[in-house]
Amino acid sequence: MSNPCLEYAISYLARYPKTEQEMSILLYRKGYNTEQIRTTMASLKNNHFIDDEKYAESYLYSEIVKKGKPTFLITQKLQQRGIDKTLTQRLIEEMHDDINEGITKGIRKNIETYKKKGVEGFEIIQKLMKKGYPLATIKAVIQQGK
Repeated sequence: MSNPCLEYAISYLARYPKTEQEMSILLYRKGYNTEQIRTTMASLKNNHFIDDEKYAESYLYSEIVKKGKPTFLITQKLQQRGIDKTLTQRLIEEMHDDINEGITKGIRKNIETYKKKGVEGFEIIQKLMKKGYPLATIKAVIQQGK
C-alpha cells in the first residue's frame, strides 16, 4: 500500500532540505489531511529524513562559518523555520570557535568591499552594525587588522 503523502515528502526532501515545521506546512498546503501528515512526519523522523538538529547545525555551518553572516540574523531565520531557540543556542556554543572565525572572515570581507567603494572609518562600522554584526566583534576585528 503506497502513501502518496510520504512519497511526495521524500521526493521534495531529496531536492530541498526542510525543517519539521516547514514540511508540515508544505504538506497541509498540498492538501493532505492531518492524519496523513502526522503519520508521514513520524515516518520521516523515524527514518532520519527530517532532523531539525542536523538541519540547524548544517545551516549554521553554511551561513555563519562559511559565509560569515551575523549570528543574530541566522538565529532569527532558524526560529522562523521552526527551530527551537535553545537548540540553536546550544549548537552555537558547541560551534563557538568555528563561528567566531567565520564571523571574523565575514567582517573582514565586508570591510574590504566597503573600502573599495570608498567608504571609510565610522561609516563602515555603521554599515556592519546595520547588517547585524555586534560592535564589540567589529572593533576586535579592526584592532586585529592594525
